[in-house]
Amino acid sequence: MALAAQESSAADLFSLTLTADLTENAEYGERTLTISRHEVVVRDEKGTKKVTVPVGEIQSARSESLVSGGRIVLIKKTGELVVLVHYSLSFSESFSDAAHVIDELANDREVSFEINQEVKRCPKCGRLKSDDGPVCFRCVNRSKSLGRISRFLIPYKAQAALLILLALIATGVNLIPPYLHSLIIAEFESGSKDVNVLTNLLMIWAGALLVGVVFQVLNGRLMVYLGTHIAADLRSATYRAIEYLKLNYFDKKPVGAIASRVTQDTDRIWGFLVDGMPFFISNGLLLIGVLVILGFKNLFLTICIIAPFPVVILISMIVWKPISNLFFRVSQRMARVHMQIHESLMGIRVVKAFAREDHEFKKFNQRNHAMRDAAMYADQRWILAHGVMSIFTTMGQLILWTVGGTMLYQGKISVADLFLFFSYLFLVYGPLQWFAQVNNWFSRAMAGAERIFEIMDMTPETIEEEGQKHEVQGQVTFENVRFGYDKSNPILKGISFEAKAGQMIGLVGHSGAGKSTTINLVCRFYGPDQGRILIDGIDYMDLSLHDYRSQIGIVLQEPFLFHGSIRENISYGRPDAAFEDVMRAAKAANAHDFVLAKPEGYDTIVGERGARLSGGEKQRISIARAILHDPRILILDEATSSVDVETEKEIQQAINNLVTGRTTFAIAHRLSTLRQADRLLVIDRGRIVEEGSHEELMNQKGEFFKMVETQSQVNEIIGI
Repeated sequence: MALAAQESSAADLFSLTLTADLTENAEYGERTLTISRHEVVVRDEKGTKKVTVPVGEIQSARSESLVSGGRIVLIKKTGELVVLVHYSLSFSESFSDAAHVIDELANDREVSFEINQEVKRCPKCGRLKSDDGPVCFRCVNRSKSLGRISRFLIPYKAQAALLILLALIATGVNLIPPYLHSLIIAEFESGSKDVNVLTNLLMIWAGALLVGVVFQVLNGRLMVYLGTHIAADLRSATYRAIEYLKLNYFDKKPVGAIASRVTQDTDRIWGFLVDGMPFFISNGLLLIGVLVILGFKNLFLTICIIAPFPVVILISMIVWKPISNLFFRVSQRMARVHMQIHESLMGIRVVKAFAREDHEFKKFNQRNHAMRDAAMYADQRWILAHGVMSIFTTMGQLILWTVGGTMLYQGKISVADLFLFFSYLFLVYGPLQWFAQVNNWFSRAMAGAERIFEIMDMTPETIEEEGQKHEVQGQVTFENVRFGYDKSNPILKGISFEAKAGQMIGLVGHSGAGKSTTINLVCRFYGPDQGRILIDGIDYMDLSLHDYRSQIGIVLQEPFLFHGSIRENISYGRPDAAFEDVMRAAKAANAHDFVLAKPEGYDTIVGERGARLSGGEKQRISIARAILHDPRILILDEATSSVDVETEKEIQQAINNLVTGRTTFAIAHRLSTLRQADRLLVIDRGRIVEEGSHEELMNQKGEFFKMVETQSQVNEIIGI
C-alpha cells in the first residue's frame, strides 16, 4: 500500500503511483494506479495492464462513495464511462486526490502532487482507528491511564500525603484486635486467670476498635474530598479539550455522545476514586501487614495459605483486558442512549408536529436494549471469572484446616497461634476476593478514562499563543482552494477570487453549491485541503486563530441564542460592553423597540436556544451581537432568512450602514437583497462560474440571470 510520486526536471513529465486494496470486482486484491501527463494506467499485482486511458481522451474524473469504500470514474469525451479503480474506505482521501489530479490534467490546469496515502490503522493490532488517536482503544495502556489520572493529584499533594498517613494508622489499628484475641486465648491456654491482664487486653481491644472507626471515618472523608475534586478537575479538563477541538470532530460525533464523556465517563472515575480506591488502599496495606505478622509467627504455614495467590493473580491478568474491552463497549452503547435522548429532546417540537413519539420510543428502546445486552454480557463474563477466582481464594481455609490442624496435632503450633491464623485468614482472603470486585470497578473506570483521554489527546485548534497576531484590514484572497468535509467528496473544487478591504461580496448559487462552505473557510472553521487563503497577503494558517477570529463577526443562517438575558446575548462577544453600547447595537439591528416592549426589557430571559422569541426577533438579536462586536470582516449567512418582508427592509437598511468600511461576505436567498454588493460570485458545484456586479451579471443573461428570473416567477406565484 505504498505511494510513489516523481517529477523529472522536464516540466511536462512526472509519474504518480498509488496502490489500491480492491480489484475491479470490489474484492480484496492489489491494483496499482499510475498517472502521467499522457495516460492513466491500472495494473494488477503481476504488473499486467488492466485499464489504459490516454489523458487526451478524458473529459472529467471523479471519486464516488460506495458502501465501505469508493471508486474513481472517468468520463471520456465520447461520453463513455470508465470505472478506473476500486478502494476501501481507508483509502478514500488519497484516491479522491488522485481523481482531482486526473481531472486537472484532463482540463490543462495546474496540478498538486501532494497526496497522502497513510492508512489510519492501529500500529499495534492493525485495526482501523480514529483519525487523531495514536492507537485504538483496545491497545491503550490501562496503567498509563491510571498514571495520567494520578497527575490530577498534584494540586492536592498535602491531602494525598495525609491520606496515606491516615491509611497507615488505620491499618495498624485494624491489625490489633485479632492479635489481642490470640493473647487472650494464650492466657487461658497457659492456665492463668489473671483478671487484670484480661481486663487490660479487653480495654485495649475496645480502644483499638474505637480508634479504628475514627480513623476509618477520617480516611473516608478525605478520600471523598480527593475523589470529588479530581473528578471535577477531569470534567473541567475534558470540557476545555472539547471546546478547543476542530469542528470536523463535531461533524462526525453526535452531541449526546460527546456530552456523555464529560458526565458519564467522569462519574465512573469518580465512583472508583470514592468507593474503589479507599478499599484498595486500606485493604492492600492490611494484606501486607497480615502477611508480615503471620510470616514472623510461622513462615511455612503462611506460605501454605497464600499458595493460591498466584493462580488468582494469573486469572485476573487473563480476564482483565477482554472484560475491560467489554465494559468499553458498554460505554459506547450508553453514549448512544445519551445521544438518542439528547436528539429527541432537542427536536421535541418536530417529533410532536409529526406525531412520531412512538417512532422515537422504538429507536430509544433499540439502543437501550443494545446497551442492556452489552452490560449483561460484560457482567456475566465478570461474574464467571469472579466465581472461578473465589474457588481458589476459599482454598486457603481448607489448606489452613489441613496443614494447621496437622501442625497443632504434632505440637508444632499452639491453639492461640492457630486461632491467630484463622482470624487473619479472613483479613487476607476477604480483601483478596474484594480486589476482584475492585478490578471490576477499575476496568469500568479505565474504560471511561480512555474515552476521556482520547479527547484530550486529539489535536486541538491552534491555541491563542501560536501564530502571528495581525490587525486585519479586510483583504481576503482565495487561491485555487479545494475543500470537502469528507475529503473523498470535495465541495469546493479549486475556487479563486479576491475581496478587497471594505468590499461587500455576495455569494450566490443553488443549495449545496458551496456558499456556506466558503463562509466556513473564511471564518477558519476548517482549513483548505489544497490551495491557500490569504488575509491582507498573509496565509491565514500562519495567523493566531484566536486573534483572527476576534476580528470576525458572523450572523448564522439559523440564529443561536444562549439561555440568558437579551443583554447577555447581545454582549456575548464583548461581555464588558457598556449598556449604552448594547442599546446602540440593538437600535442598529432594529431590535431596540421590540426589546423595550417586553416587560423586563433587556433583562428578558430568552430561554433555551431563544425559545421565547420569534424567529425574526432571534435574528435581530444575533445581528446586534455582530454589530457590537465591531468586526473587520462581517459574515452574513442568510441573515434575513428568518424575518418577514417589512422587517427585512428595516434590517437591510441597518446592514447597509453596518457594512461601511468592513469586508462583508453575504449569502441571501432573496437575490434582490444583494443589489448593493460590490461583486457577486455565482458558485455552481464547487466552482465559480460567474463573477461581477448585479447589473453586469443581469446583462450577461447567464446563470445568475436565470436564477433571478426563476425567483421572480416564484414570487409572483406566491404573491410576494
